[in-house]
Amino acid sequence: MPTDKKPPLRRARPAEPNGAAPLADVPPPLAFERTAAAAEDEGFDAATAAVFAAVVAVDVFCIAEANATGPGRGLAPLVQAADLAERTLAAVGAGEAEFTHLFAPRLPFDVVVRDGGRLTAADLFLARHGADLPAEGVRAVKALVRAVDTVALPTWEGKVVTIEDLATGRALPGPARWRRGTRPFLCRLVRLGGVHVPVAVERCSPRVSATALLGEVKSASLVARAVLEAGGIRLRSPRKGFGLGARLLAVPENGEPGED
Repeated sequence: MPTDKKPPLRRARPAEPNGAAPLADVPPPLAFERTAAAAEDEGFDAATAAVFAAVVAVDVFCIAEANATGPGRGLAPLVQAADLAERTLAAVGAGEAEFTHLFAPRLPFDVVVRDGGRLTAADLFLARHGADLPAEGVRAVKALVRAVDTVALPTWEGKVVTIEDLATGRALPGPARWRRGTRPFLCRLVRLGGVHVPVAVERCSPRVSATALLGEVKSASLVARAVLEAGGIRLRSPRKGFGLGARLLAVPENGEPGED
């Protein structure tokens, strides 16, 4: 797959205020620090800020690495998966904002980019830049690599929210500033320390049961895995494919992603 196409991921923050350089123009560790600081300034707790910042830093790394040349460089499988994701979104009228929301927290942490193992772009990022990250940044990237898609349910006690993973029944403190609500939602659930941080959140209809939603996660993951494997792309875990698989299932029959 050529790597001179559009970058596999989009910058969550194209430029910084006060004349600072765009995040894509700074080293990934600095992108992490600036994003985490901005998130904490906005009132997010440290764990949530670290997860947000890890997504952005790995995104910055992927944009640069995708077009790199030379032995052991490039991210061709990730670019190929991102191209498929773009086309499935386009087939249902979605675009860049949806790509950033749904796939920046997923594809770099899911798609295997090297033969003979389970290395993702995020693993390559840690090998290259881990020593320059704060400890919380390294933990956040590793948590994103481990994280899988699920159905979650928030419960409230005063201003404190608990996020329950309905697939496992485990409940942990949720992130600060979580929007109040009582319906289950689909998400990539990132466990960092004692906090569950939901990313790529998709709100659900109140008419759909949690059991049905969990079934959707499983079936969509299987679809994504089968489609990607047909194209020679592997996922780090069979539970990693929901985001792309759900989009593939939503494509109308006359809007095949493979069509030009």
